[in-house]
Amino acid sequence: MLRPLSTPGDLAESVYVELREAVIGGSLAPGSRLGQEDLAARFGISRQPVLQALSRLERDGLAVRADGRGTLQVAPLDPQLVEEFYQLRAEVDALAARLAAQRIRAGQARPLPASLIERGLSALRRGRMPALIAADTQLHRAIYEASGNRLLAAVMEPQWGHLERVMCAVLEPASVRAGLWDEHAAIIDAINAGSAERAARLARDHAVRAAAGLLPRLEQRTAA
Repeated sequence: MLRPLSTPGDLAESVYVELREAVIGGSLAPGSRLGQEDLAARFGISRQPVLQALSRLERDGLAVRADGRGTLQVAPLDPQLVEEFYQLRAEVDALAARLAAQRIRAGQARPLPASLIERGLSALRRGRMPALIAADTQLHRAIYEASGNRLLAAVMEPQWGHLERVMCAVLEPASVRAGLWDEHAAIIDAINAGSAERAARLARDHAVRAAAGLLPRLEQRTAA
């Protein structure tokens, strides 16, 4: 539910965050109209920050124009786009894990903390899907940071919204794939041990299995 904004800071940023969360969380459904005047009235602000926020959503691929023109609307859930994301992610995650392990072994980076795994297991026990998704993305971002390659995070950051949106749409805590966080723990252990090739292999296999579990659910939803 969108609400009036009272944040005195960057209004365009505040509107963007609010809209992005609404799209990812599903309160703004695929195909929902994103009219500037309507949104400005609902937020209680002028149209300019809304326009800036909508431009960012469009660049992110979370908003599209019907027939390529006209008023923006929430982008459809696209199984092909998610499949392409996982193809990219499998290779990027493998590279990030390999580089992180090498840097930790050389003393150039600190070992990844156990709290990355603990946070995810806690969310899983409590059955909180938003917290579980946040823990998942935090773990992978930590690996990108540990890799020391700034381009990896820059390449992947705009793509996470699509994955988080799909996970919110098709998963419940009870349906999270068995062994998911065991795999995360094994990847972190290999990275911290400096086992570069093992870490890369585990990270790639993890992404492939994640896609195999998520894509059929998304295809069933979009076909319904």
